[in-house]
Amino acid sequence: MDDATKKLLKKIDDLNKKIEVLTTVTAIGIQKGKLLEGKRQKDQIIELHKLGLSRSIIALIVGTTHLTVSVTLSNLRKRKKAKKRKQKEAESNGNKGTN
Repeated sequence: MDDATKKLLKKIDDLNKKIEVLTTVTAIGIQKGKLLEGKRQKDQIIELHKLGLSRSIIALIVGTTHLTVSVTLSNLRKRKKAKKRKQKEAESNGNKGTN
């Protein structure tokens, strides 16, 4: 495959990704009431992140900044890691008592 073909395929792939995001955002706009209404900002961010949207798109939909979205998602990851660590420690301590 020559360079021109590779570049064209990359552009087509990029365009497909943008169309997918546009389709998702449009669907969210239509269903926004059902998907996000009555939820806290943090929960809205989580729901939209699960749909694979970028931080900047999530920020536009929720009405905040991309930095707020980043911090929210970062804190969520930290909490999940801490929870897993505690579960491992509890399992480890539980196994020590049975030996």
